Amino acid sequence: MTSFNETAIISYVESRIKEYCKEMEATNPGDLDHDIILGKIEAYNEFLEQFGYDRVACALK
Repeated sequence: MTSFNETAIISYVESRIKEYCKEMEATNPGDLDHDIILGKIEAYNEFLEQFGYDRVACALK
């Protein structure tokens, strides 16, 4: 059973990943900004995995 706080934190992390995915769409692969955003997404996904949750992937367009 998860607590409200855990659920809220996981929801926040998943929302941030989705926001970063949208930001990343506006950048070109190989640009510094693109790589920074990609690193943030990876860090959040590692956080999710650490607590037993599934990774959130960016939708390819």
